[in-house]
Amino acid sequence: MYMWPDGLAGISSAGLFRTLPAWVNKDLAPGNTDQKNVLGLESTLNSIMRLHYFFMSPNLTWFAIAVSMHIFFPYPIDEAKERGLSVDWILPRFALNYCVAFAYYAFFFVALYAAGLADRKFSKESYPTVGNMLHNLYYWSLAIVQWTWWECVMVRLWATGVVSFTTNDELFANPKVLLHNAFWVLAIPLWRDLHFYIAHRFIHIRAIYRYVHSLHHRNADPEPFSGMTMHPVEHLYYFSNAFVPSLYCNLSPLIFLWNFIHLTIAPGAGHSGFEDHFQADQYHYVHHAKFECNYGSPFSAFIDQYFGTFREKLGRSEQYSGGASEKELDKESEKESGHKKSKVWSRNSYLGLPATWDHGLYTVYWVLLFLLMYWAAIANKTNAGDRLVENIAGVPVQNFMGMMVGYSPVAMALLLAFLSRDRCSWRWPFQKEPVFGAFGLFLVLGWAACIKPVHDATVMIC
Repeated sequence: MYMWPDGLAGISSAGLFRTLPAWVNKDLAPGNTDQKNVLGLESTLNSIMRLHYFFMSPNLTWFAIAVSMHIFFPYPIDEAKERGLSVDWILPRFALNYCVAFAYYAFFFVALYAAGLADRKFSKESYPTVGNMLHNLYYWSLAIVQWTWWECVMVRLWATGVVSFTTNDELFANPKVLLHNAFWVLAIPLWRDLHFYIAHRFIHIRAIYRYVHSLHHRNADPEPFSGMTMHPVEHLYYFSNAFVPSLYCNLSPLIFLWNFIHLTIAPGAGHSGFEDHFQADQYHYVHHAKFECNYGSPFSAFIDQYFGTFREKLGRSEQYSGGASEKELDKESEKESGHKKSKVWSRNSYLGLPATWDHGLYTVYWVLLFLLMYWAAIANKTNAGDRLVENIAGVPVQNFMGMMVGYSPVAMALLLAFLSRDRCSWRWPFQKEPVFGAFGLFLVLGWAACIKPVHDATVMIC
């Protein structure tokens, strides 16, 4: 009988569920196996050199999804050229994205939480309620809306010639072009991992975390849909990953789609809450449990190890030496979950009014910002394509919108943190890091990886 090659596409020969990596000690409680000896720079370089990170990991599964969508549902560039940003082609694209993503996430949720196909749950008696799931599905759906929006922005930029791209004919007619795109097929998971680490540390800076990323951390004990349960501003910076190669490198639309599939599909099984199935991720679960550690993935653990933010397992850590104490982390965990060391899932994960005036003001702000962005990209035109407004406060409308969408979410968070008299340093938990050192480095990298791509894409579409 034919057997699946063990580990190909990240799938065990024993199946998708009730399987454990060889390094996991079954005699210990889930999440308590020490990972320090299996992660690090040597392990990462070995995986890259042997291409295991691509072929012997879930990356190959996700790439297969991207290729299938590219072949059977290619981007409607010709329609975008003729009709602009029209609902005639945007709505079908949204429906496709929603169906593909929902099918993937629902598969793991049903298998784990309804069918019980895994046994080793990190928090055994903690399960989401209907209210928690409605909360997560709402913000998860906003992720698909923004995914589709930025896809449509990119398609429109290609269609109007603002951004160049490689057609299928050009791809197969020129070996150099083919190799260039093949390089990016292999590079996207590496770029995604690096960008995620940079962006993740960036939004953990206290002022940004308080108004943006804390929403994602309401899921202290995550389930699959919580992987994309983020604040819309976090979606904005998270999705900025896809623009960096495609805006500047003249690539096939497949590369942009592959990047976005990786962005939207990868968080599903990795946020499952279990450790015995395809793509189970103890490393990131520890991040949700402790908040201020493990900012990357197991693949980029060497960066956490170098900067002292690595945690090898649940419980007390011998490796962590970051800026937050165990007492502070426990307090933050109780605050986010809404419970003091309880087994209830998360009281804070319900839809409702903002808890404080400053959070309410930030909510009004981001809603108005996205409406303004939509107006600048679509509504601010006559039928002839002429601008109704050329300048705002003396600044060309496209530059004004680029600054607003790229920079103002961070500026508003810093302002509100100051006005609300937050007792924590705006840099917490990185307050021990020197400004002209690690903190400054990641601040600049955060700007380059998150803010600038969003700024440039907004300027181009406006």
